[in-house]
Amino acid sequence: MDDREYDQLDSLTSSNNMEISRLSLLVKNLRQRLESLEKNQTELMDAMNKLRKKKIVDEDSDD
Repeated sequence: MDDREYDQLDSLTSSNNMEISRLSLLVKNLRQRLESLEKNQTELMDAMNKLRKKKIVDEDSDD
């Protein structure tokens, strides 16, 4: 989703319809969790790539 859709989600959160309001809060929380997981995955992949590069360099220096 792009930011505009998230803005619409924010407006639904304050809806007078309680069911819509609760569902929009759930979606908003899920979005935040997903963004956090994506960030953690990126950091983990970066760390793995650094370790792989270091291993390759170390193996080359052993030869």
